[in-house]
Amino acid sequence: MATLVVQHSVSDFDTWKNSFDAHASVRAGHGATSHRVLHDGNDVIVLIEFPDVPSIESFATDPSLAQAMKDGGVVSAPQRSIVEEAEVVTY
Repeated sequence: MATLVVQHSVSDFDTWKNSFDAHASVRAGHGATSHRVLHDGNDVIVLIEFPDVPSIESFATDPSLAQAMKDGGVVSAPQRSIVEEAEVVTY
């Protein structure tokens, strides 16, 4: 499993969330299996789970992604990283 981590600021969280939700079928089409959304006001962190790094790379270059981010009111350049799971512990 590989996780795409994206951080950015948006003009309005609710507007961004609606756009993010509308883009779900594209994420799934590239193999995404789940996501988590964290935010502090309009600062957003998204963690999207994919089966592998090539799936993330395919999603990240999908032409519809730029439009979805524009529609969602993303106002800062997204910071992206790809991480792979090392351990999961539930408390």
